[in-house]
Parts: sequence; C-alpha cells; structure tokens
Amino acid sequence: MSEPSVIDPARRARGGPDRITVALFSLTAFLLVLALLGTQLSRASSLKAPARTPVLLRRIYATTVVERVLPAGVGHAGGTSISQSVSGSSSGSLAVAAAPVTRTS
Repeated sequence: MSEPSVIDPARRARGGPDRITVALFSLTAFLLVLALLGTQLSRASSLKAPARTPVLLRRIYATTVVERVLPAGVGHAGGTSISQSVSGSSSGSLAVAAAPVTRTS
C-alpha cells in the first residue's frame, strides 16, 4: 500500500496569490472603477447645458382643385365648378379653418 502523501511546504508555495487575495483585488478594482464613473457622472451633470431655443413650427396647407371645362354640349348640362380650400395655422394659436368656397356658374 501507499503511504499518505505529505504536502511539501516548498511545493505548496507556487509564487502566485491565493484565491482570497485575487477576490479582494478584483473587488477593489471594481469599486475603484465604479467610484471613478460616479465622479465623472456628477461632474458632467453639474455643468450647465446651454438653454435650448424654442422651435417655432408653422405649417401652411394650401389645396387647390381645378376642374376641366368641357365645351358646350359635351358632358352634363354645361355647368362648371371651382373649389378651393386653404388652411393654415398661425404661430401657436388655434385657428378655426374657414369652410371651403364653392362657386357654380
């Protein structure tokens, strides 16, 4: 039978750190990086950003419908009609659009 092996102290010390030392160094490095990022974040939030200028948006819609006029005797009863619709909004106020204008001659 074989004898139980005796751990040689010279063989045990391999020259590298043990597990607890590695875990503590890793935790320390993580906390240092976290603290560095926290100070940069607080420094960035303390800087005043220039005030944004308000943007004025104005939309104007213009719709025009032009119908073709047929010569007399072609088509129906020879009537023509023209309709025009224009709507727009002024700077920020709510305006009620006028009803479309329709003429029949």
